[in-house]
Amino acid sequence: MYWNGVLKRLDLFAKGSWFIYLIGSILLSLSITTTKNISRREWPLLFGMIGFYGWMANIILFFIFDLMDSGDPSIGGIPDIFMFVIGPAATAILFLNRYNTPTKLIRVIFFSMLSFLVEYILGRLGYIKLKGWRPVFSIPFYLLLFAIVLPWTLKIIRK
Repeated sequence: MYWNGVLKRLDLFAKGSWFIYLIGSILLSLSITTTKNISRREWPLLFGMIGFYGWMANIILFFIFDLMDSGDPSIGGIPDIFMFVIGPAATAILFLNRYNTPTKLIRVIFFSMLSFLVEYILGRLGYIKLKGWRPVFSIPFYLLLFAIVLPWTLKIIRK
């Protein structure tokens, strides 16, 4: 009985959370094993900073402006950690690993569309519930993130 309550408070089995666990695990594994331009010293710094950005986006969009809900909105569960910390940080590291290549613009567009697709699927699976936010609002956000914010963050870490 007690453990059932603990599992419920962790929101482990929220609708659609399986997708978050799957994508987050794949991205985390890839970000650890496929390093080209990110050093082992830069990896944890980037992971922490991008994880912080993700959690701040969660607070701003989901709590302050109340534009979306994820899982059980009254619980900040394990799927939220995968969605706002692990997924974005691992994606950012994969993106920045090969950012300074001739295909910079293509990579920005590809990772923006990939992030949008994951968000859209989470909405279709019922994990994300929109309350005033439209999926197309995310596209400029992702483009700005991948084109400006992430390269700027890497530049700060390397100084």
